Amino acid sequence: MRNIYLIARREFLSYVATWGFWLSLLSVPLFMALGFGMPILIENSQPTRYYVLVDETGGRLEEAVFEQIDRSREDQAEQVREAPREILGDNPQLGAAIDNSMQLDNDGYIRVEAGTTDLNELRPYLTGDAELETADGPQPLFAAIFLSEPVPGRVEMAYWSTNLTDRDLRRDIRDALRDYMQLRHLVENGVDPALIEAAEDLEPVVRELNPERTDEAAEVTESERLPIVMGVATAFGLWIVIFSVVNMLLTAMIEEKGNKVLEMMLASARHHEILTGKLLGVAAVSATLLIFWGGLASIGGLAIQQLMAAADIPAAEILAALFDPALLGPAIGYFIVGYLMYGAVFLAIGSLCETIQDAQTLMSPMMLVMMMPLFLVMMAIDAPDSPIVAIASWIPLWTPFIMLVRLPQDIGMIEIIGSTLGMVVTALIVIWGAGVLFRMGALNQANQDTVKSWFQFGGKKKAAS
Repeated sequence: MRNIYLIARREFLSYVATWGFWLSLLSVPLFMALGFGMPILIENSQPTRYYVLVDETGGRLEEAVFEQIDRSREDQAEQVREAPREILGDNPQLGAAIDNSMQLDNDGYIRVEAGTTDLNELRPYLTGDAELETADGPQPLFAAIFLSEPVPGRVEMAYWSTNLTDRDLRRDIRDALRDYMQLRHLVENGVDPALIEAAEDLEPVVRELNPERTDEAAEVTESERLPIVMGVATAFGLWIVIFSVVNMLLTAMIEEKGNKVLEMMLASARHHEILTGKLLGVAAVSATLLIFWGGLASIGGLAIQQLMAAADIPAAEILAALFDPALLGPAIGYFIVGYLMYGAVFLAIGSLCETIQDAQTLMSPMMLVMMMPLFLVMMAIDAPDSPIVAIASWIPLWTPFIMLVRLPQDIGMIEIIGSTLGMVVTALIVIWGAGVLFRMGALNQANQDTVKSWFQFGGKKKAAS
């Protein structure tokens, strides 16, 4: 036990006692903040585009275009409101906050008057040889758009611009013209415009009810979906942590073998003590990561909770779903078992290789195995009872991730107990097999070529070096 402790302590300190570890620890919340803030920053830093719109029909198409654009933006706003509404319910304060955030200045496009409608006179402004006077000072002209109807029923748009990449303005006006033409076609064929407008406002009243309950208690609340959302988030988080930690094990193992450190450790400890010590040491590192990030999340959560409470968002229900023992307990257990399985395998792979390049050929199959749960988790969100998802949750290497998504969706206890037992038994077998392979690799009785030879059929196997 002392050797296991010393090896685990050495592994733990070799990571946490370095500046690089703490810098990388801090970089994760920083990158998360950048991930959320960068799209907003990019959106706000986009230059304002100035354009000229010339309606050769006397204003009829111009009026129709902007009416349809306003209607389209309202539809987009409703779609944006729908996403949080699915989780947090119909919240007036949240809806108002979303509406305020969407009151941008026409998506960065501002229409200006150039004092002329002649293309030849507008051309210098389009090519950058001249600038228009605007409220923001002299500015180049981004686009000149000419609308016409040469024959009844045929609307044309001539879009002049030197910018070949930003096509949002062209798309918005094209879509608005298309909607206008479709609406006019219906009206010309005898459909009352008021009837069309009334039809667009029709929407069913949907009540979602749980047949396991009766009367008013049967109404399904939005907070009941929170455990599913948290299960998906936990599954992805579990995958990221396990993947990051086992890569640390692999890299350290290859470095120690290449530097002959492993040989010195074998002189004073047995191979199973080294394997166990390394697993425990890096597990302590991962616990440090989780505690540190959890602490930051808790501190940030307190501040966010105040804002959420001010907006009447059910912060207590969200936190209760996140820290629900029915989800948190299995998540911890699945992390431990999943980490031991993948960690032992990656340690064994590292013991067979002298360099990272050597390990890449052996890691490729494992990467495929580890990537599959991500696709299955996405499938399990909408179809937890899918036969593919149900069968995949019984595959021990995938059980830790898929079951976290299925647990909040009332699956049978037989599936939970059976898949968990299968996962634990497989973990023990994998750890034992990885221990044998680790011993062979540590003693130079096997290498990556040895593993490849196991999958050669019909030919003579290479002897272990």
